[in-house]
Amino acid sequence: MKNSMKDKKNFWIGGTLTAFLGVALVRLVAPELESGWASLVFMLGFTLVIAGITTLTFATKRDKSNSFVDVDGGAADQEQS
Repeated sequence: MKNSMKDKKNFWIGGTLTAFLGVALVRLVAPELESGWASLVFMLGFTLVIAGITTLTFATKRDKSNSFVDVDGGAADQEQS
């Protein structure tokens, strides 16, 4: 069985950094700008947050090979041990 966390680390890192960058834009940068630029940076920040969270959903997506659990096989193996 493959370690899915290591296989999908690019999704974890990319999604986390993208979401945090969006939060930083909204909470730190946008309030310091003039009204026109602030609105633009505000919308860009929220877009980055949504993109980051969406990227994180790909990191938590289950592989198709692990979609179904074989209940009978697992129970039989435990009884024999």
